[in-house]
Amino acid sequence: MAVTYWEGDTDGDWMTDTNWSGVHPAADDVAIFDGRCGATGSEPDEGLLDSESGHVDHATLDLLHVKDSYSQGMATAAEPCCTSPDTLIIEGSGTYYFLCGVTDQSSDTTIATTIINNPDAIVYLYSNCNDGANAASYTNIYVLAGIVYLAYYSVDTADQGTAVGNMYIAPRDNRSSNATVTAEKDAYNVLTSTAMNVYMQNGTFTTDSQLGTIHLHDGTLNYGTDLAAAPEADLNITFLRQTGGTFNWYPDDSGTPTITAAWVTNGTFDASGTTNADRAKTITTLRMFNSATVSLDNNKSNITVTNLYKHGGTLNYDSGSKAAITYNQP
Repeated sequence: MAVTYWEGDTDGDWMTDTNWSGVHPAADDVAIFDGRCGATGSEPDEGLLDSESGHVDHATLDLLHVKDSYSQGMATAAEPCCTSPDTLIIEGSGTYYFLCGVTDQSSDTTIATTIINNPDAIVYLYSNCNDGANAASYTNIYVLAGIVYLAYYSVDTADQGTAVGNMYIAPRDNRSSNATVTAEKDAYNVLTSTAMNVYMQNGTFTTDSQLGTIHLHDGTLNYGTDLAAAPEADLNITFLRQTGGTFNWYPDDSGTPTITAAWVTNGTFDASGTTNADRAKTITTLRMFNSATVSLDNNKSNITVTNLYKHGGTLNYDSGSKAAITYNQP
């Protein structure tokens, strides 16, 4: 394993050895971007090729580390950096486009750990493949600071969402404004039908993708936006545990989106807004506690709670809506 620093003072091509402190990094090497290229160098603007002709030399690194002294950003939406290091760390400022993948759209690969930690960073994360045959996935993403998009990749012939296993949002200094994450549709592993799990300490997270487990301690989670003439399907959630913050439940689903189990012990669960209010929704089991507010009063009376265990808190629902209540149930 070699550790190589980007200097970028020759031609901006990743594959040019003189752009690096040694030779260009190869498989299992460490590539570091820091402030040493600030005076005369630039970001690598060639060699960061798209999924049809990416270079394996920067696809299978041990570590790709962008340090906080680096500010040039990297790649473009049309030609993102096609890579799958074991660990991807982005601490620099600027705009970054990373495509989890190797040299084609039919190779499984993963980035085990992705860390984003700069409030002045804008980071787009794509999957090179995410369908019934192959998946390029991010196993764990940690957002400590920055604006992050799990973007829908449609540069080449494939159209797919970004495959993510676990999303951790924990803004540094516990400042909500430090971390904002948007996950476009199909931000889960389509190959294994495994939904993304979300763990939020604070910050803002917005998505139009099905989710597995959600742990919301604080911050704002917006589940659903107005998708106009292109609603999604199966915008379901397996389990929501809310101990604070605000959960806005507005999925734009052509079917009946379902939360299988929701435990709301604190904070606000809000389904009362006008966004996608015409969409019927179901909560199979809802447990709410003393410090919780659950608002289902969307003036449509089209939200079904199959099993309600109310241990306290405030439940708001439409006037004239039908409620079936059974006492003394376990």
